[in-house]
Amino acid sequence: MNKNLRTFYQLATCLYFFSSCISESKKGLSIPAVPEVNEIARRRAAIAFLTDAIDASPNSSDNYYKRAILYLENEKISEALEDINNAINIKPNVGNYFQAKALILRDSRQPQLALEAASKAEVLKSESPELYTLLGDLYQRLGQYEKSKSYLRKALQISPNDGETYFYQGEIAAKTADTLSALALYQQALGLKPSFLPAYLKLIEVHNNLNQYDLALSYSNKALKYHPKSAFIYFERGNTYQRIGKFDSALMCYNKVIQLDANFVQASFSIGIIYFKTRAYRLALPFFERTLIHNAKYPEAKYYLAQCLEYSGNFVKALELYNQMMAENNQDFRALGGIARVQRKEIYGDYIPNVDLKYDTTSFPKFEMPKRASVDSASLKLMQSKGIN
Repeated sequence: MNKNLRTFYQLATCLYFFSSCISESKKGLSIPAVPEVNEIARRRAAIAFLTDAIDASPNSSDNYYKRAILYLENEKISEALEDINNAINIKPNVGNYFQAKALILRDSRQPQLALEAASKAEVLKSESPELYTLLGDLYQRLGQYEKSKSYLRKALQISPNDGETYFYQGEIAAKTADTLSALALYQQALGLKPSFLPAYLKLIEVHNNLNQYDLALSYSNKALKYHPKSAFIYFERGNTYQRIGKFDSALMCYNKVIQLDANFVQASFSIGIIYFKTRAYRLALPFFERTLIHNAKYPEAKYYLAQCLEYSGNFVKALELYNQMMAENNQDFRALGGIARVQRKEIYGDYIPNVDLKYDTTSFPKFEMPKRASVDSASLKLMQSKGIN
């Protein structure tokens, strides 16, 4: 293939992307679902094309807007936010720009700022069902359920088959303790949008909480058909297996999470907990350490790490961590107890060895109180008659 023909095909690919993207932007801000490899390649090509266009014409707000959407799809939140702010600085009165900014801020877990941007989009006469659904979601995140319901109803009046809108209605039901309605709405959302990941995650979570583990696993199986590389699904699946005592399967899921997303700190902590509860303290150590590397304030991680160090005989480092905990909170009685134990063990040299170095799930230690020896009534009467208590 000669150079001119290759250039023609590359240009044709980019033009096809932009024609579909512009068409979708009129209906909202979503990009059509395509096979994953093609989608990644197309985004990469489109971002490169837009970057060249921005370098050539830095005052084109629309190019910044389009690239912001692509960055958002690639979960590059800071880049997306920078681009959409550039677009707004160039043209400050475009409703779609503020709607895109609201989506970006929502994904960065700033619902109040996202709501301000979405409200600005509404003022600028953006009246799409996607915007109303977005506003409904943001209000329910902030606990303003009546306003949320109002916007979600508006969205359904315009677009009655939007699965996301039913999902956010389900979120309100779940937060107001109406579990049955929430489940029905989540299922309705999937019926209309079978690939919608948040609905699967909520259904797995709810069924786990209801101890309906077969249903939770069923939904995770379905979800993986659409999202085979979702760390969130594997994490919820690991939670299901952990709750039913299938620890090997849980560990496989949590390790898969780390492979897919090295920053998914909850998975590291969960692996550490499984090893800790089975007294495999040395195996637990690196996972609690990893958790603290990614999040130095992760709840309970420092305490579990200190215990692992203590129980595997590393008293110096254990004492250091317990003292850190006391420095952070001088009312931390667990840390105070840990300091007392370690000091006693340093004197007497007793510590609990690592029980499960190979981690054999067929021989988990049981923590049952020893049963009291039984004495038959005849023997008891004989002992009493002889004055033996």
